[in-house]
Amino acid sequence: MHYKYLLLVYCLCSVINNCIAENYVSIKSTTNLRVGPGKQYPINWTLNIQNMPVKMIEEGEVYSKVELYDGTSGWIWNATISKKKSVIVLKDEYIYDKKKKNIAFVKKNVVLNKIKCGLLIKNIKSCKIRIKNIKGYINQMYVWGSK
Repeated sequence: MHYKYLLLVYCLCSVINNCIAENYVSIKSTTNLRVGPGKQYPINWTLNIQNMPVKMIEEGEVYSKVELYDGTSGWIWNATISKKKSVIVLKDEYIYDKKKKNIAFVKKNVVLNKIKCGLLIKNIKSCKIRIKNIKGYINQMYVWGSK
């Protein structure tokens, strides 16, 4: 009987950990992607795409471990993290309206402001997005940062 409770606690912890791992945030300003959580660690990359989405892997007090859309991971200073939601386009794609009519063309690696994802537009799982003065939808399969 005692083992059933331990198993339940383990399962709940796994579910909670997976939910936290799916937390997407974005980059506020230029930041360094470091090997470890501190200034003493070497810089692997400098990230300078404002609002670029990153997946939060581990949240620390000063530095957090994140993953980029290409699978690269490292540590960034928390002051450069924003809760603003965005997505990055993985391949050239069209932005469309509710009737699935194309309204704009967007190139690979463009960052879009995410309004909401998981919407069905003409049976296509889509994200409602905004870029400058254009609001529309994009196929969720072709963006990263949408969960």
